[in-house]
Amino acid sequence: MEEALFLTKFAKSVTVVHRRDSLKASKIMADRALAHEKINFIWNSTVEDVLGEDKVTGLTLKSTLDGTESHLAVTGVFVAIGNDPRTDLIKDVLDLTPEGTIAVQGRSSKTSIPGVFAAGDVIDPTYRQAITASGSGCVAAIDVEHYLANLPA
Repeated sequence: MEEALFLTKFAKSVTVVHRRDSLKASKIMADRALAHEKINFIWNSTVEDVLGEDKVTGLTLKSTLDGTESHLAVTGVFVAIGNDPRTDLIKDVLDLTPEGTIAVQGRSSKTSIPGVFAAGDVIDPTYRQAITASGSGCVAAIDVEHYLANLPA
């Protein structure tokens, strides 16, 4: 919930897709997220696919209750799954380190695919703290800004 609340500073809205019908976050964090006007929840669902060619256009969601699939239009995706970074979603797409985290170039957030950036626990097998993930997110934001500024007009 910490990540969802943080993202509200930059996004018009944040949709949390959660595989159960309740949150395991601390009560104070859950209460803050549930009360936030920019945060919406889709319960009992998992993300099956990220849609889009040159940019993210949506998600395919799957109900954990009956297996039905639905689509959700989105313009970005931020993966935050508990305390154990899950890189299975991208294991055959982006290069991974021997530890199973997303490989980035040096101290940047650049991945093996131009225009795709990674930050937080998915690139950090050692510290895995909110404060280091926040710094990593800042690096990614600056890298994205530079990438977009250098695209041909």
